[in-house]
Amino acid sequence: MKYILYPSLCLSVLIVGIGCIRNPATHKVHTRLLSPEAEKRIGEDTKKKILEQYHVFKSTAVSAYVGQVGQKLAKVSDRPTVDYDFTVLDHDLINAFAAPGGYIFVTRGLLENISDEAELAMVLGHEIAHVAALHGVQMIQKEMGQNALTILGTIGTALVAGPEAMIMVNQTGNLFSALYLLGYSREKELEADNLGLQYMLRAGYDPHAALRFLNELEKEDDKSLKGWDLYFRTHPATTERIDIIRHMIGLENTAKKPTNKDDFQKIKSLLPRVDPSKRGKITAHEYANSTYRLKLNVPENWTLGYYHPQSLISFQTQDQVGQGRLQMVELSSQTKTAEQLAHRYIKDQGFQFLNGRNVLVKAGYGYLGRYLGLSSRGQMLEYRFFSTIRRKKGYLLIVGAPPERIESYILDLEQILRGLEFS
Repeated sequence: MKYILYPSLCLSVLIVGIGCIRNPATHKVHTRLLSPEAEKRIGEDTKKKILEQYHVFKSTAVSAYVGQVGQKLAKVSDRPTVDYDFTVLDHDLINAFAAPGGYIFVTRGLLENISDEAELAMVLGHEIAHVAALHGVQMIQKEMGQNALTILGTIGTALVAGPEAMIMVNQTGNLFSALYLLGYSREKELEADNLGLQYMLRAGYDPHAALRFLNELEKEDDKSLKGWDLYFRTHPATTERIDIIRHMIGLENTAKKPTNKDDFQKIKSLLPRVDPSKRGKITAHEYANSTYRLKLNVPENWTLGYYHPQSLISFQTQDQVGQGRLQMVELSSQTKTAEQLAHRYIKDQGFQFLNGRNVLVKAGYGYLGRYLGLSSRGQMLEYRFFSTIRRKKGYLLIVGAPPERIESYILDLEQILRGLEFS
């Protein structure tokens, strides 16, 4: 959005030490009603709320690597003095986003779908740019009133430091947590592309990685097999981004720069995935796995494939509306029953429990449940979920469709759930 600067507004906010500023990244002049202290506390609260729903990926090496790349870019950004914080979320969603105050999140699903460190730098540079250009601050200022933000802006000063301020920080953290899924405006996203590319160049990365990354997005735009829907929904048209970045790169020195692909692939190998030798075989609409002594049949209008790195097999309807997967998991010492296995998984995925019961089906004794949750593509689905324990290993059969269309797919979902057998 464009800011119209009224002298009376600038005067009133200057009284409490907050006022009109020149944006450190874009150099545009606009009002700033949120102090850096308030921005930081909102970011902290946003992170707390996100981690109540999504778990941190438990790999020191992966987290350290992402943090190292991120800090390298942050140092050459337009707000290098911000205390940036990089978190890898243990989720299949393919996404990255930034909260005010320098809190950057990337998902395990996104790391699975990029090829080298330079592409990671493009993603992180883009998110750092949102922080550097105060996009989150401006989003909150747009959604909240001036009076509330004037109080928030004084947090950390002697004027307001009591319970009222803390309540408002909590409310604003909630607000941003809800707003980030809606995405920034087209103007702000293209601005972040521009700034992120500059940070890549300053940090010494190959700028062509940005084009490789976006070209991959463009390939998946129509078929969406890898789950880029959420990333598409929160960013401008890929073709537009490609054209703009191609023009920007054309104006820069195109001498070959490093991508650090080997280093990235070593880190990527630490992400959980099924051993290819234990994947099993697909024959038409039947999947058979001799290692785990099981087979699964799906209806004729469903396609089997290895779309999901953590699953033995994945499947989806030809129109890609219905989708699911079969996953084998190692059991923890606290997991003794199929019901415990199901509840542990849905908690990790942030799913909403609807109902469930213990059942005896062709695959054996297990737990059957209904849940609501986001797929790796960022779609809200209603899931049917069967969990069972066989030979000291846990198995999860998950299949779903959009809630508003679930009745059209219910027979298929039931057929798939009954199509799992162990020998």
